This record gives sequence, C-alpha cells and structure tokens, in this order.
Amino acid sequence: MKVFHLYKERLKQERKYQWKNTKAVIDWTILVYIVLTLLFVAAMIYDMFPSLITLLKGLPYGLSLFVIYYLAWTGTIRIFYQQADSYFFVHRKDLLKGLKKWGILASTGLNSIKAVLIATLSYLLMEAVSPSMLPLVEWVLYYSVLFIFITILGKLLDFHWSGWKRKGVYFILFILIGFLTYITVDKSLWYLAIATLLIGTVLLHVIYWRVESFSLDMAHNEKIRQKYVGMIFYASEYVHVPRASERTKPLFFGQSQRIFEDRRPHSALTELFFKYLLRNSRHIFSYLQIIGITIAVMGYLPLWMTIGLFMAFFFFLKEWLNIVYDELVGHPFLNMHKGKKLIQGHYQELVTRWLYYPAVGLVGLVLIINTLFHFLMR
Repeated sequence: MKVFHLYKERLKQERKYQWKNTKAVIDWTILVYIVLTLLFVAAMIYDMFPSLITLLKGLPYGLSLFVIYYLAWTGTIRIFYQQADSYFFVHRKDLLKGLKKWGILASTGLNSIKAVLIATLSYLLMEAVSPSMLPLVEWVLYYSVLFIFITILGKLLDFHWSGWKRKGVYFILFILIGFLTYITVDKSLWYLAIATLLIGTVLLHVIYWRVESFSLDMAHNEKIRQKYVGMIFYASEYVHVPRASERTKPLFFGQSQRIFEDRRPHSALTELFFKYLLRNSRHIFSYLQIIGITIAVMGYLPLWMTIGLFMAFFFFLKEWLNIVYDELVGHPFLNMHKGKKLIQGHYQELVTRWLYYPAVGLVGLVLIINTLFHFLMR
C-alpha cells in the first residue's frame, strides 16, 4: 500500500461522509433558499459598500488591524488518523509518518490559499479606507507566513499544554505576537519580520514532524470531523446537536457546593444552570465575549447604530442563554423530567434571567453613557 493512495482514500471517505450528512439535512428547496439568501446578502453588501467604507474610515486603524490579525489564528493542520491505525499499522510506521507528511503538506497548502485570500481582501479594504498604508506584495507575503507560523505554533502548544494552562499560554502569545505584528506594520519592518517568521516556521515544522503526536492528531481529526457534522446539522431545526466540550478541571465549583439554600425545583435548576455554565470555559468565554465585543463596538459606532446594536444584543443574548439552557435540559437524565415537577416550561425564564438581566443592564448603562456624551459633546 502506498502512502499517497491511502491519503487519497481517507480524503475521499471524508468527502463522502460529509456529503452524505449534507444530503440528509439539505434538499433542493433549502438549497434554493440558501442561494437566494446569499444573493440577497451580496446585493445588500454591494449596495451598502460606500456607506461601509465611510463607517470603516471612522474606526481606529488599530481596530481594523486587530480583526485581520485575529483571522490569522484560524488556521488548522489536519492529519487523517483514525483510532484503529495504531493497531492496523503497528508494523507500518512508515504509513503513519506518510499520512502525517501529506496531511501537513495539504493543510499548509490550504492555509496558504486562505491566508493569501484574507491578505488580498484586507489589503483592498484597507486601501479603500486609508490609501497607501500597506505595500501589497510585502503585506501578502508577511500575512501568509504569519498565518502558517501561528498555525504550526498552535499545533505544538496543543501538544505540550492542555486545559487552562494552554488557554493562558495562547493568550500570552496572542498578545505578544499581536504587539510584534503592530510594530512590523507601523515601522514597515517587512523583510526582517518575514525572514524571522520563515525561519521560525521551518523550525516548528521540523519539531512537529519529529514528535510522536498520533493521539493528539487523531483526536484533533475527530474533533474537526464532528465540527463539520455539527455545522451541517445545525441547518436543520429537527436535529439537536449538543456541542462536545473538552473535559478539563473546572475553574469554578471544582467541589460541588450549594449556591442557594432555597431548594424549590426552579432554584435547584438555576443552581445546576450556573454550575453547568461556569464549569465550562467555552460558555464563560462566549458570555464574556458577547458582552465585551458589544461594549467595545459601541464606542466606535454612531449613536443611532449603537441603539440598533443594543436591540440586537437584547435578543441575541437571550437566544444564546436559551441554547445553553436547552443543552442542559437535553441531558438524558433531565430530559425524563421535562413537563414534570423538576423541569417545567416557565422555568427557562426564571433560570436564565440571573445572567440575562445583569448583562443587559451593563450594556444598557454603556448605551446611556454614550448617549449622554454624544449630546454633551455637541
């Protein structure tokens, strides 16, 4: 068996699997609606493009650069390992190495295309906002190398750390590399930065190639596969797909203790909801992200748009909390009690209000302060 044929076979299996799931959810009528919606959105963006450019001109240059930099952290390296490979290929380590080699090459190629597209589009957008701020060739080269460097760096971070430590290291590196990126753009240190990143990228690829990362790559491959399946099934209202969460030591309520002395059913469910949300870092970060990004964006938008943003936040946060609540009561044990004493329909409002009203109050306070400043500064 040749390695390249094995890689092609795995790739073909993956495409068939995802296509089968897609066909199970989306028929031709839904496809037509999706195409029509995309055409409508594209036409709306085309029509609003001059207004969008005017709006972006009012934003700080650093904020636009931050959004582009954030996209550089969205790359991934996928190795098509399967759990049974460790048994079937126990005497064919060359096949496992070969799969890793083709996975790295294919992922790097896809990441390069993605990075070039983002760099080109961001260049065109930045040229429309602030002409002659970025040199085209240097910017595309720099961003592409930065994208690939961050992707392989993330792979090694996942190999060495897990849980809260990994998130902490990610955050520190995100700030550090972001600061260096800003210095590079501000001082136009393109060639020095590109050369440094190229050397770093090659070294990190060599380290990743040499380490034994079968378990990590196999788990990562399965995670991406389930993510695509989840994205496909989210398109169907009839299929509930609870998101898989990584099992780590919780930061809050590591040892279960009572929060409320009141033991009525909705109080017990509220306590369970708090613990479910606070023990999962994904929920904590999403909750803080929704509030933080809304407040940050409010500071740069015209007054009439901040009111619209507040209205969108009003409904979006409610919907997000309802989704988390549905995930909780969707557990097989709690599902048996739906409509009974423990879980009743009106409990959802009683449970989610504890996180909903403080967030709405905080964002509303920022809106009031913005409004006051707007009229006082006129």
